[in-house]
Amino acid sequence: MTTRLIHNAKIMLKDAVQYGGVVIGNGRIVQVFVEADKPTGFAAHDTLDLHQNFLAPGMIDIHIHGSAGVDVQNATQEDLAKLAEFLLHEGVTGYLATFVPTAEQNYQQAIAEIETYIAHQEESQHLGARILGIHFEGPFVSHEKCGALQRQHFRTYDGNPRSLEIFTQRKNLNLPYARTMTLAPEIAGGLALIAELTRHNVRSFIGHTIATPEILDQAVSAGAHHITHFPNALEALHHRQPGAVAWGLLNPEVTLDCIADFHHVHPLMLRLMYRNKTAERMALISDAILASGLGDGEFTVWGDRIAVKDGLTALVDGAAKGTIAGSVISMREALKNLAGLGIPLNEAVCMASLIPARAAGIAYEYGSIAVGKRADLMAFDEAFKVHWAMVNGAIRRY
Repeated sequence: MTTRLIHNAKIMLKDAVQYGGVVIGNGRIVQVFVEADKPTGFAAHDTLDLHQNFLAPGMIDIHIHGSAGVDVQNATQEDLAKLAEFLLHEGVTGYLATFVPTAEQNYQQAIAEIETYIAHQEESQHLGARILGIHFEGPFVSHEKCGALQRQHFRTYDGNPRSLEIFTQRKNLNLPYARTMTLAPEIAGGLALIAELTRHNVRSFIGHTIATPEILDQAVSAGAHHITHFPNALEALHHRQPGAVAWGLLNPEVTLDCIADFHHVHPLMLRLMYRNKTAERMALISDAILASGLGDGEFTVWGDRIAVKDGLTALVDGAAKGTIAGSVISMREALKNLAGLGIPLNEAVCMASLIPARAAGIAYEYGSIAVGKRADLMAFDEAFKVHWAMVNGAIRRY
């Protein structure tokens, strides 16, 4: 068995920062140790000294539409390889390809392309972030909270499971990957939809919704335990009509994710969310679109013109002109922003890795530094520069 020793690191564990290292074998973490108990007998070429930089689990982005000029919903195999390399450079080792509402044929084509990529990514010569599944943002969402999503593709649930086959069936049953869906539980058939998705092991996320706390309680009972890009695309907090924002902050059964770019959510609100939910129930996402990493300019995304200026996206045309349309932040930048708010670094790392993995149902393999987990790691310094990233034990240095 090929093994590698990584040591002299500040290890980002779930509940602490530990000075020490790990032993990697066959793509897995086989030992976590304190530096004083560093194992011996490793050859120099199998030993990696981190010089007291940070060693963290690779970040897991459960809501990302693309970056580097690539849209996951309209991407070739080459495009997906390009995106994988870009994300790995930012410390993301796994992600859920996120789809917006579209026509049935478009869903079919995009899913087929993603499934083909997943089937071959382990053997690919391109080292990059893995696609760990698909996240459907809609189409079962509220017309009242559409954001940048296109209403003409929205649906309600008629109670017939066959109408959900595009979201629940998999052509290759040997591919173990996550599926999640953001939905509004108040739409016609919404609660039955959650129950049916849960039956097919598709995780329901609450979002783009005007649901009341009463309906949201029923949604939890049906199987929905997570809120998408909180508090965006939810009813604003009101003292006489406390909707999903108040409910989400107070419900201990519910986790949430957020876009920490300081455009989607004010820093003060992020502090409030952290105070209420703690690092155990709060995840980071990017919600990045294809313009991420390309700087300011105007881009065509999902058939709409979107302008990017100083890190803020906005629709250029139509009745929704000026509406924020996704983000151009990376998970690395979001991590840096949270740490800048005074949140302990190991907790911020947890929000970028373990909590997203839990929400997607893949924490048994990913999201933390623990014996038996995948050796998907990143090393970064105090300036949040990624020095290298590792996927399944293979390293890409930067």
